[in-house]
Amino acid sequence: MRNLKFLCLFLLTRLSSVLVVQTWFVPDEYWQSLEVSHRLSFGYGYLTWEWFEGIRSIIYPAVFCIPYKILAYLDLDSRQALIYVPRVIQALFSGWVEWSFMKETKSVLNGSQVSWFVLLELGNYFLYYVTSRTLANTLEMNLILLGISNFLSQCKGSFLLCVMISCYIRPTSAPIWLPFLLHFFQQEKRWIFSKTFLKVVLKCSLVLGTVLGLDSWWYGKLVLVPVQFLLFNVVNDLSQFYGEHSWHWYFTNALPSLMGPTLIPLVFTFSNKKTSNFIGSKVITVQLSALLYILCHSFVGHKEIRFLTPIIPLLNFLAAIKLQTLKWRKTFLVLFCTWNISLMWYLSVRHQRGVLDATNFIGLFVNPEDKVLYLMPCHSTPLYSHLHVNASLQFLTCPPNLQHLKHYIDEADRFYENPSKWLVDNPSWALAKYVVIFDALLDSISSHLDSNGFHLIRNFFHADMDQGRVGRRVLVFKRE
Repeated sequence: MRNLKFLCLFLLTRLSSVLVVQTWFVPDEYWQSLEVSHRLSFGYGYLTWEWFEGIRSIIYPAVFCIPYKILAYLDLDSRQALIYVPRVIQALFSGWVEWSFMKETKSVLNGSQVSWFVLLELGNYFLYYVTSRTLANTLEMNLILLGISNFLSQCKGSFLLCVMISCYIRPTSAPIWLPFLLHFFQQEKRWIFSKTFLKVVLKCSLVLGTVLGLDSWWYGKLVLVPVQFLLFNVVNDLSQFYGEHSWHWYFTNALPSLMGPTLIPLVFTFSNKKTSNFIGSKVITVQLSALLYILCHSFVGHKEIRFLTPIIPLLNFLAAIKLQTLKWRKTFLVLFCTWNISLMWYLSVRHQRGVLDATNFIGLFVNPEDKVLYLMPCHSTPLYSHLHVNASLQFLTCPPNLQHLKHYIDEADRFYENPSKWLVDNPSWALAKYVVIFDALLDSISSHLDSNGFHLIRNFFHADMDQGRVGRRVLVFKRE
């Protein structure tokens, strides 16, 4: 009964975020999942360069094709249904996986520590912010927690299957699994020479072959997605095209931002020498996994705070071990609630909401014969997955320099170097019925908008501060 109550708590909390979170986070939430799903399901949509270079697996987008097809068959494929149904599915999966992980931690934690873990997990603002988003990082977290749950419950075959799938879809998860695999194979020396192990290998090979076949079908040739992913992001480090940070950024910036007051008991846990026997070895395995994951990611130039999503539950697990022994638990609780509730509200309801509000507004009026032009930093909004209309939707592109051209400048950078010149050189922009911009751009192109008959029809709040090319408000213009 207690486990059932916890399950309901996890599911309801994650489901609530579907309604509460009304803001934009990163482009990949749409462009690496729902936009591809829409293209697969309805036959139209835009695919970014990644889906031609073989660095993404089609498996995750294909999952959402199932509800999309069902909705279309039942003639229920409204814009709102296509927006919220995938998020509900992701939220339910996240909640169930987190509950499963919590349930299995009882083999390591006592009752008080489990309760602290539940509080840290459900109260973490960032997990509330991302666990219902259709991000590959969220899926990566789910697969890792599911695999560790099977590791703790000694479901050997399911553990190895989760390791394989997570490493295939997100090769970045490999550092987490290394300590677990070393622990596993050291513990299961006899089992790996048994017939049961051979059957598990055959099952994993069958699943791997199926996934590989689906990706090869999608790309029209044999493609090893994990290899292509590692070549692009690690070996060639082309991802730094989208920005880079110093090697210590995850330790000095990302972790304090993600964990807040939880960082204090977490540090104490890492400094605790009193771990022994089998339970102690499990804790050490989690510590090594989290640390190795951060260290490996620190050597890649391109860093984002969301890349640490998969290890947040592990860090909460470690922090919960120490919390019950802290003398200032009440003070911690006040700090924890203040930090997370304020950030949870601000990021979920206020910060960066304008692009989604503008997209929903345009969706009320746009027709298949219309053209919508987004003069914004590339991938600033979702497109067909939210508008669900086969209209002409144009935006400024920003693929990396895949051909290694000298003095390469993408379309978005060319536009922002001289917006007025770009409009003159591309006169077809004036054929658009709607133009969407950030207010930071208005002074540079207002004369062009006026002279071509565009007038402002809506003005949406986006953020409290300008962020370079991203302004405080989103402006929608219509040509009469």
